[in-house]
Amino acid sequence: IDGLPATALGLAIQTTVSKGHENVTAENGPWMITLDAPSFSFVMQHACNCALREEAYRAYITQALNGDLDNTPIINHLLKLRLKKAKLLCYNNYAEV
Repeated sequence: IDGLPATALGLAIQTTVSKGHENVTAENGPWMITLDAPSFSFVMQHACNCALREEAYRAYITQALNGDLDNTPIINHLLKLRLKKAKLLCYNNYAEV
């Protein structure tokens, strides 16, 4: 958590307490970082720990690939429709459109 401003630590502590953890302190944590914009943005902008930033980034970009939030079938359908549109307009692919 090195580099995170006091505001970010406060948000992380508030989140941790709201999830039922006790004995949370700004100095010793535990700190709960979420993928919500304020929490995620603080980590990406201020965290000195490269591994923490990478973990947050990977979690953020894959959040719509699992469970109820899986967008894969929708994305595949859109890609097929775009290719069909391109072919109808006599292009080889949608990028040419």
